[in-house]
Amino acid sequence: MTPEQFQAVFREYLAPISKYLARRVEGQFIEDLASDVFAIAWQKRDQIPKDFELPWLYRTARYVVSNHRRKGSVTAKFLASLAAPVAAPSAEHLALAEMGLEQAWSKLDANEQEILSLSAFEGLSSKEIARVVESSENAVNIRLSRVRKKFADYLKES
Repeated sequence: MTPEQFQAVFREYLAPISKYLARRVEGQFIEDLASDVFAIAWQKRDQIPKDFELPWLYRTARYVVSNHRRKGSVTAKFLASLAAPVAAPSAEHLALAEMGLEQAWSKLDANEQEILSLSAFEGLSSKEIARVVESSENAVNIRLSRVRKKFADYLKES
């Protein structure tokens, strides 16, 4: 990938990656984490599959968020013991609370939430989700089907 092609990818996908991050981390970290995602992308620009740039970036963002959470867990625990957290809820939590779905959503485990979120909130196809979660498209379709049914069952219980 040439520098010009990378710049085009950066311009096209910075906003979706930033929105993805905004739904997963506090606002103060979004810019730094987006920068980390694109720094990794620059370093590995020759490994990014053509026409699958966005799923590749989502997968990278997923790892960056995971690392961010892991690094921040000790600090967060310490700060939480000193004062109440002052972070706004994520966009996903606001949307779910407005629609009365928060209880059903909270019953899903983190992996189920992630795959449903990639489909519903990020609008990715099964093929793209498979790239993000490093799984086969068939496995993603099965997981999506199961988690949608599970979520619907939880909604009926509410």
